[in-house]
Amino acid sequence: MTRWVRTGAILLASICGITMLLFWLAGGFREKIRPGPAQAGMRPLGGAPTATVRLTTVPLREEAVGTVRAAHETDVGAQIMARVLAVHIQAGQHVDKGEILLELAREDLEARLNQARAGVDASQASRDQAQTDHDRVARLHTQNAASEHEVASAANKLKSAKALHEQARGVLHETETVLEYATIRSPLTGVVIDKVVDVGDMVKPGQTLLRLYDQLQLIATVRESLATKLKKGQQLPVTLVALDLHCSGIISEIVPETDVLSRAFHVKVTGPCPPGVIPGMFGRLYIPLGERQELRIPRAAVRRAGQIPYVYRVIGEDRVERTFVQIAAEDDEQVTIASGLSAGDRIVADPDKF
Repeated sequence: MTRWVRTGAILLASICGITMLLFWLAGGFREKIRPGPAQAGMRPLGGAPTATVRLTTVPLREEAVGTVRAAHETDVGAQIMARVLAVHIQAGQHVDKGEILLELAREDLEARLNQARAGVDASQASRDQAQTDHDRVARLHTQNAASEHEVASAANKLKSAKALHEQARGVLHETETVLEYATIRSPLTGVVIDKVVDVGDMVKPGQTLLRLYDQLQLIATVRESLATKLKKGQQLPVTLVALDLHCSGIISEIVPETDVLSRAFHVKVTGPCPPGVIPGMFGRLYIPLGERQELRIPRAAVRRAGQIPYVYRVIGEDRVERTFVQIAAEDDEQVTIASGLSAGDRIVADPDKF
């Protein structure tokens, strides 16, 4: 009997001990917090700087991606068969209209030019002699000292001499023109895309020597519903991603045909291109859609508890509490708040100073 009493006492003591332990862990021996506003998160403001949450109007826009292309490309070719004597340009070089690009061998052409000049001089002398003979025969005819046949013969010789002289002048002009073909000049002000010949190469008429473009354009793919709202001459913002350049362009053409698969138009935008822009670069075209209002605060006012952002919101005059927020967007200076704050709220601008 004594054994059962001792066992029951031990069991009862164990149950009481476990019960007291659970009651202690549950806070049964500590003073309860009375119902009322929670003050545990409050901190004094002190002299910390504050900022007011304000609504900021920002433009709405949609981006369309595109590629930089040359608006007009020109192939510069040879018009004579000759050997390349000198090359004065390189790919990517800016050239002015009339600037010398290449020079071809011209010895044979200069020899032909000298022959043509000699031919003009000889025909000039023959024409002058024929003119003198014609005038003499005409004067004798007035004195009845020359027959009609002699007058007609002198006139025919003069006409033939004049024709030969004009022919010689034509040959001279043609030779001078061909000689000019030995100097390849730029037909426009632009940039050299590529050259396909070097010094010593033999070129022939019609062969392309180099390619030029006069200006660049961004060809962007714009969805159908937006493209119909754009107009030729409209100015739009443009970003060239590789160079981190922001500029503006003017719509020069909206291709009046949509892609049946993507339901999009090609919009061509031209404008002053900053240095360094080359064909093939990736760019973005921004199309305005209106405006919207956003709540923005200084980036320095935001702190994080792990991955959760929060700010210190001013309560009353000199107290602050931690307020968790949801961020919609951010940059180097400002943060756009999606929820957690309202316009007119005061926050600590720099929590490191309080």
